[in-house]
Amino acid sequence: MESRDKEINEVAENDFVTEESTIPAEDSVSQEDVHTEVSESENCESSDKKKSKNPFKRMAEGGLFTTPFKVLCICFVASIVVYIISRFSSGFAEFWTIYPAQFIRLILAKLTGWFHFSLAESVIVCLPIIAIAYIVASSVSTNRDQSSKNFYRWLRPLFSVVLVILTLFFSAFGPAYNRYKLADNLGIEQNAVSPEELYATAKIVSRNVYDNIESIRFDDNGSSVMPYSYKELVEKVNDAFEKYASESDYIAHFDSTPKAIALSEPMTYTHISGVYTFMTGESNVNTNYPDFLMPFTMAHEMAHQRGIAREDEANFVAFLVCIGSDDDYIRYSGYANMANYLNSALSKANNELHKDIVYNYMPKALLKEFIAYSDFFDKYRDSVASTVTGTVNNAFLQSQGQQAGTKSYGLVVDLAVAYYKD
Repeated sequence: MESRDKEINEVAENDFVTEESTIPAEDSVSQEDVHTEVSESENCESSDKKKSKNPFKRMAEGGLFTTPFKVLCICFVASIVVYIISRFSSGFAEFWTIYPAQFIRLILAKLTGWFHFSLAESVIVCLPIIAIAYIVASSVSTNRDQSSKNFYRWLRPLFSVVLVILTLFFSAFGPAYNRYKLADNLGIEQNAVSPEELYATAKIVSRNVYDNIESIRFDDNGSSVMPYSYKELVEKVNDAFEKYASESDYIAHFDSTPKAIALSEPMTYTHISGVYTFMTGESNVNTNYPDFLMPFTMAHEMAHQRGIAREDEANFVAFLVCIGSDDDYIRYSGYANMANYLNSALSKANNELHKDIVYNYMPKALLKEFIAYSDFFDKYRDSVASTVTGTVNNAFLQSQGQQAGTKSYGLVVDLAVAYYKD
């Protein structure tokens, strides 16, 4: 019994030892597997980190850089190069504005000219709806499909729109801010002006108003009345521009259709009488303003469309285009607007000389025109919208080298003094 019990115990001990010996072996295999899994996990994390450190690679893998998008990126980079060179070389900016950029502006104007309404205005009005629809659609889609390809598929249109806008500015309009000064192209010497020079120029312009005012009809409020439709005005200003451009080597003409702003009355609260939208190539005119401003404003925006970027220079080109017109009302508009700028500047420089112009030289009908304009503007004079747009426009103009900002519009008087002095 003892020997049997001993054998049984030995067998049991052997079995126990065997069981104990198998446990570490199993644990060893399990630890190796765990170690392998941890290593693989660390490798994945390391790979993810590498990907996160190279966003362009992730974008490429996500399908952002399609062939059309790559072409757009190349055009964008090229436009930046053009713009940077133009900032440092007026000669290059002059060449680029007159030739390559002119072609781009012409194409845009012709393409959007097929629309009888302002495409730029329509986009701006619809922008909140477009933005909301885009955000909702992209959010729903990315929640359903959270893959990187789907994410970049929705991101690509947004990037593309921004790149197109910037490319058009840097290539088609931005360089024009750095071209030769208009005074140099006209062969006149532009300097700071004295009150006496403003006074002498104001007298000349007032006499020219007298010569053109006889055929102008005025309403009971004293405002002049344009004797034809907006469509006819477009044709007449195009004719005037063609006539002027044919005698100038720094500006080229092409027929275009300045768009009447549909929301002109609300737009008046911004104090904007017209705007050139470089991304659509459209000249836009606020038709709520008094008639005498309309031909001048139209010519101003068309000057931008033809590569005259600086505001004082666009004003002066508009003046030259208008006074060279064969139409009485367009000539009157040119002289009346210049008289307004000159008298405003003279009133700040020397009020006594300004009073002498008003009482002794300015036609009474023109004075009534200005009074009627002031009465019209009272409703819109103080507005939050004008403060906001004025601040934005001022910052933009200063960023393009016009240190006077929105005051640069009034610097047209310096060009007028130089023009009539010579």
